[in-house]
Amino acid sequence: MHASPTLRTAARPALVLLALGLAAPAALAGKKNKKKDAAPADAPAAEAAPDTPGDAASVKFGKRLLEANISNFRPSDAGGAKFLYTSLRFQADNTWKAEGYVEIDDERMECVETGKWSMEPAESDKVAVVAWSVDKTDCAGRDAGASLRAKVSIAKDGSVKTEWR
Repeated sequence: MHASPTLRTAARPALVLLALGLAAPAALAGKKNKKKDAAPADAPAAEAAPDTPGDAASVKFGKRLLEANISNFRPSDAGGAKFLYTSLRFQADNTWKAEGYVEIDDERMECVETGKWSMEPAESDKVAVVAWSVDKTDCAGRDAGASLRAKVSIAKDGSVKTEWR
């Protein structure tokens, strides 16, 4: 006795589903093993460090600069309008960001500046010449492309003193 053609056609999808059902656990088992080989999500990340000269004093200064919380900093000692960074932070990717304001007469205009920074080999872990350029600014009277260079001294308490170069 031969099966009718309709029974053979109807049985094929069931066989295909059965074969997929048997193969799926093996495929999933392979994926589970791959996850076990991956590094744990809570593994400590490498500490971010800026690109500084390689000597020990410069490396230490670079780390101290990143930790410094610089506030009420005048990026220019030129006369005229009052220009103040209320907050200035140097980042490990050698960028910086400052929030502040320009004040002319009684009008105060909040603004933000960002850019890149670099340093010369440090005199000590507390003193180095740092240069930073302004890549973006919305501060009145300021233009992108400006650059600043100063001898920066960082005290134990994190306060910063600058001597313009």
